[in-house]
Amino acid sequence: MDHTWIIGDAAPNDFHQAHLNLPPLVRQVLWRRGVQSAAELEQFLQPAYDQLGDPFQFQQMDTAVETIIHAIADQRQITIYGDYDADGVTSTALMVETLEALGAKVNWYLPERLAEGYGLRTETVAQLADQGTQLLVTVDCGTTNVAEISLARQRGLDVIVIDHHHQPAELPPATAIINPVFEDERYPARTLSSAGVAFTVARGLLARTQYGRTLNHELPVGWEKWLLDLVAISTVADMMPLRGENRILVRYGLQVLRKSRRPGLRALFAVMGTQIEQADEFTVGFQIGPRINAAGRLHHASLALHLLLTKQPDEARDLANQLQAINLDRQKLTELAVAEALEQIQAAGEQSAYVAFASHWSPGILGLVAGRLAERVWRPVLVMTENDGQIVGSGRSIPGYDIMQAMDAGREHFLRFGGHPGACGFTLAKAEGRSDFHQWFQEFISRDLKEVKMEKPLHVDGRARLADFSDEALDVLAELGPYGIENTRPTFLIEQADVQSIALAGAQRQHLRLGIQQDGVTVRCIGFRQGARGAELVPGQHLDVVVEASWNVWRERKEPQFKIIDLRRS
Repeated sequence: MDHTWIIGDAAPNDFHQAHLNLPPLVRQVLWRRGVQSAAELEQFLQPAYDQLGDPFQFQQMDTAVETIIHAIADQRQITIYGDYDADGVTSTALMVETLEALGAKVNWYLPERLAEGYGLRTETVAQLADQGTQLLVTVDCGTTNVAEISLARQRGLDVIVIDHHHQPAELPPATAIINPVFEDERYPARTLSSAGVAFTVARGLLARTQYGRTLNHELPVGWEKWLLDLVAISTVADMMPLRGENRILVRYGLQVLRKSRRPGLRALFAVMGTQIEQADEFTVGFQIGPRINAAGRLHHASLALHLLLTKQPDEARDLANQLQAINLDRQKLTELAVAEALEQIQAAGEQSAYVAFASHWSPGILGLVAGRLAERVWRPVLVMTENDGQIVGSGRSIPGYDIMQAMDAGREHFLRFGGHPGACGFTLAKAEGRSDFHQWFQEFISRDLKEVKMEKPLHVDGRARLADFSDEALDVLAELGPYGIENTRPTFLIEQADVQSIALAGAQRQHLRLGIQQDGVTVRCIGFRQGARGAELVPGQHLDVVVEASWNVWRERKEPQFKIIDLRRS
């Protein structure tokens, strides 16, 4: 699908004049990011660990911390109840490590994705109570589990909820709830991942116990920073905004990851063939996160949790190899399902939304397939399969349309459903009602989506000349990371560039290599998976090219890389 280019307005001259110490490209990017005052510039360019908020700004942090401390001191059984995705697994690992270091008697529980589903279950709560759990700490879940937490309290358990999901109309009767999205919360960072919230609880515990001294398990000051690799993985993998506190956590977390003391992560990097010393947000988002998620999608998330917690190199290597194999299966299943679903979409013709179904697709990959398809066709997409006689599905939307509007409007079609504006999951009330639901969904979306722009936008930070991309500019642009949600990699429009050379690269000649010149400056560009566009180009042609510019480091060689995002004739 063609992009609609949206070029950012140029920063005003007075902003440029006030910050002549920065390269022009950097000034333009900062202006577009809304980083404009002197204080904002200092905090953005020099993010510091001591800028993190005070944990006790959470209204119930004092209660949560004191409850945990008393449970540790009395050697009461604590169970960490997590989730099966990367955020839930890392949150669980973080809390288990912290409590073990403080001398707690702690174990953990992760639900099985298909058999148990998301969140607490009454059967599991009863089972944990029977097994001696006295303090239940939920991470990445629990906010909506009213009945389950009521049962836990009736059984005599204290319950602490550490979560970041939406605030329901009715809150569970937990001992304490630590959730930054609640409307009346005072903690300044409201978009933390679950592991980010768990890390804040860990900071509160360490502060209150004087780094474990009051529990006779003294830890070095700053011990908690070794947990930041887990926070970085969760924040990036769960696609949280990389602004404010999240950016600080990920920036320092990547530093910790590069020198990680976890045998499991070191083994995983070795299996991937990636140097851990060069780990960045791309490594986390496209290599580490998918492998941790793959365990919960196709196997059991406990495999990934064991990988993060193990201290044994031999066990770490075995777990890393298992995770790598599961991820390869996940990739194959996803590619096959995407191809089959795309055939169904193409056969359906132009529509406002699409629904695809096949009984043999794995339920664990439906969200991945829906996301890939929605990005490709730029329409809301539902993908469904059959599981134990029921029809289960996952959906992904496009910016500007809240897919939960459709879910709420069609609630009579579902046995259960949930999600947020960009994504949903559901189980149909009746398997035989799939066709009726398919028709209803498309009709509803066609009526409801009229005000949403259906062109795929490409937001460009501003115009630039090739001469603007100095070594200093590339160095400072690198410092504006880590890049991700709400702090995307800067893109620039190069206008009236002359095509100097055209070549194809890759085993299937799927990548485009392009040499372009402007004002006597020549650079080489790479367009990943854009090889087919090479047939449209000839030397001497004038092009407008949208690029990302960065340093490419390979085997200690460092050179500028211009990644082609889109191009068109001038």
